[in-house]
Amino acid sequence: VARQVAMVSYRTPLGYHQKFGRALTDESMPSYGSRAPWQVKSYLEYQGKKFLDRFDPVTYVKLTEQMDSHDVGRGRGTIEQVLSHVEIPVCILGIDSDVLYPLREQEELARCMPHAELKIIHSDAGHDGFLLEQDQVAAHIKSFLYSHE
Repeated sequence: VARQVAMVSYRTPLGYHQKFGRALTDESMPSYGSRAPWQVKSYLEYQGKKFLDRFDPVTYVKLTEQMDSHDVGRGRGTIEQVLSHVEIPVCILGIDSDVLYPLREQEELARCMPHAELKIIHSDAGHDGFLLEQDQVAAHIKSFLYSHE
């Protein structure tokens, strides 16, 4: 269930509507109640089961704790101070519909690093836009690499 809740937050309502709408997996079944065979429900259940097969729950909790507590400025100053010392060119990709890593966070990174370039991925898919908008991601990365040869 937790993975299903997470999956809902990775994409936007529009993304789910475009992918599934109100479609059923079985039109002969009633479209009401907890047993309604919605395609979106089937997708979320499948993703939850797939996740359990791939990840050990304790390892996932520990990994999440480390990600949540990571602080690039710990013991070195503010985040702004630390990032201001990044000398290499940096390409930052942000997704305009991402609620997991909002665009404002990518904008902050770009402001803090003197040689950063922010490129925006336009997507209705939320956080999954980095997977689903491969043409945009590839174009931004190629452009960045070619401009820094």
